[in-house]
Amino acid sequence: MGKSRSNVLFLKSLEKRLARRHVPQALAEAEGLLVHFGDVDRLSFFTGDRALTKRARKKVEGALRARSKGVPFAHLLGETEFYGRHFQVTKDVLIPRPETELLVEEALKVLESVASPKVLDVGTGSGCIAVSLAMERPDCKVTALDSSAKALRATRHNIRSYHLGRRIRLLKSDLFGRLSGKERHFWDVIVSNPPYVPAEDFPTLSKEVLSEPRLALDGGPKGLSVIRRILSEAPLFLKPGGWLLMEIGKGQSNVLREEIEEREVFLGVRFVKDYAGIERVLAVRRQEKSL
Repeated sequence: MGKSRSNVLFLKSLEKRLARRHVPQALAEAEGLLVHFGDVDRLSFFTGDRALTKRARKKVEGALRARSKGVPFAHLLGETEFYGRHFQVTKDVLIPRPETELLVEEALKVLESVASPKVLDVGTGSGCIAVSLAMERPDCKVTALDSSAKALRATRHNIRSYHLGRRIRLLKSDLFGRLSGKERHFWDVIVSNPPYVPAEDFPTLSKEVLSEPRLALDGGPKGLSVIRRILSEAPLFLKPGGWLLMEIGKGQSNVLREEIEEREVFLGVRFVKDYAGIERVLAVRRQEKSL
């Protein structure tokens, strides 16, 4: 049997086994495991220029078993792609989701009219939002906050990978707690992907989701505890007319719309739907009057 045929048959075997475990995108993940753990590039694998060694096959098989048991694909590889860039992910940070790219896109839209903007990323995790905004807007300065020292190690690695150490400041902070008095009414845009999974939903979550840090997922009752804290505190730190953008969970928009309109702190509220039609990004603008 030729090397190319042997390689492809092994790939198909991996795909079928992942599919039986209901792993989404089984073929793409099978290829990813082969390239990462098989020490072979995709072209050489398919042309048969290189056959997988027995040692490489064992490594791939071990990764497959871990994936089948619910270990996230990104954790196996130690990285994932977000907004066209690669980011290190560890078990201490939330794995970036495609939905969060909508948050970056909306932030870039509101920043179009702001020169040399100052951006605050609350609960930065891997730093994917902060890095993406800094890369897309070279004139902006970003401060990224997270309450987890372990998460900030991953953030720091990703910031250094893109040579952004002078443009992104990191602070260990529970939401806005570490900001100074000088930073009140200071920020043009505040962005956040806060914990928003309802605490009552945790018994129904998959092993894969539960392998991620609970601190980054658990939004308390109905998933709204941290979101409400941010809505309450953010106006003190936004410039008049500044924007707050947050990712939210399914079914939370109606409750949040009523609460925001009752407070009359923000100029209206709008929601951006994700690809599944879920109102996923909340966008509000602070009143021009002083608070």
